[in-house]
Amino acid sequence: MSFFTALTGLKGAQTDISTTSNNIANVGSAGFKKSRAEFGDIFSTTPLQTNLTGSGTQQKSITQQFSQGNIQQSTNTLDMAVSGQGFFALKAGGNTGQTVYTRNGAFNLNDDGYIIDSNGQFLLGYPVDSDGAVTDTTLNGAVKLQVQTDYGDPKETNNVVKGVNLPAGAPVIASNVEFDSNDPETFSASSAVTIFDNMGNPKSATIFYIKTQNPAGSDQTYKYDTKMFVDGAEIIPQLTRATDTKGTAQFIDKFGQRTTLPPDPAYILEGKGSPLYRADDLGEAVASTPAKLTGLNLQTYLGDGKTVDIVTDPLQYKRTIEYHTDIGTSPLPSNAPFWGKDFLLVDVDSSGPVSVSIPPGTYNGVQLAAVVENALRDGFGDDKKIKLLPGVDNKFSIDIKKTAGDGNQQV
Repeated sequence: MSFFTALTGLKGAQTDISTTSNNIANVGSAGFKKSRAEFGDIFSTTPLQTNLTGSGTQQKSITQQFSQGNIQQSTNTLDMAVSGQGFFALKAGGNTGQTVYTRNGAFNLNDDGYIIDSNGQFLLGYPVDSDGAVTDTTLNGAVKLQVQTDYGDPKETNNVVKGVNLPAGAPVIASNVEFDSNDPETFSASSAVTIFDNMGNPKSATIFYIKTQNPAGSDQTYKYDTKMFVDGAEIIPQLTRATDTKGTAQFIDKFGQRTTLPPDPAYILEGKGSPLYRADDLGEAVASTPAKLTGLNLQTYLGDGKTVDIVTDPLQYKRTIEYHTDIGTSPLPSNAPFWGKDFLLVDVDSSGPVSVSIPPGTYNGVQLAAVVENALRDGFGDDKKIKLLPGVDNKFSIDIKKTAGDGNQQV
């Protein structure tokens, strides 16, 4: 009898050691819960014998301890852990597979995007509608969880909104200091953000802040310049074509109005210097009755190869020629100069005479045409464009164009 009692003790000790060994062996198993061997005494008693010694020990059960273990981070984004009581529900392949439970949260994706464990069993979850609301909370209604592997075409980063705190006490970087992204002495601060190209590949964008001004006088502001580098290459700022809400390109015409018509040279284009509008383009030129210039016939004054002298010195006034009194059919006096002040009195379309003065000098027909052209422009102002066209016979004509659109007037 004593021998049997000793054997029960050996057997119980072996069971306890086996349980402990199993706990040690699974110390690295995800979701494993340690076990504990439980034993009880063996008594053999009768109504007449109540003082008998025990007959050994007997294993009652081996129970698992569901105390919370340590949660550790992993590199697999699908690894999960249960905090507190609970299990992951799994189902074998097919809709009729048996539902099993586990605390092991090591999951992966199969080729179809379903979440599975290492045995290929599917992780179950509650179904949801298109708005993400749960539609069934029963175990029978649980479905196999599937992750979409395609979320559409990749799209590059086109806008970054970033808030930063810049060092107010940083010194101003002199304008003659050459910027070097590897030299912290050439910038005041920097920050980085991850952006994506049109293939969805991540790239590192670094923004450098260069302090250019401290508060001074009436301007109590700090000013910084910025430079952006993407994967070590500097991004040069440039204008971007504006679009409406539908993505249609927008243009600004010569009148400052927004339009979607194809651009022409008078439109504003990004990266190019273009005028907002040009006064000459405000209206089309329309032919009108030619203007007339009377009172002067340069053919009388200028022959082939001859010149005319213009003076404005009051001491020489007495020897000058006035066209309206001295010019007729008589020959031109030799070396007689003309008085340059009020040299011409021009009336265009009866709009009122305009006095035109000529600077002193000696001119042939071509030279005089150029000088008179400038003088007429000064006299008539910016509302008319005047051009003198010298001819081979030393005659010249006056081409006057009003920018308001009343056409060309030949004189």
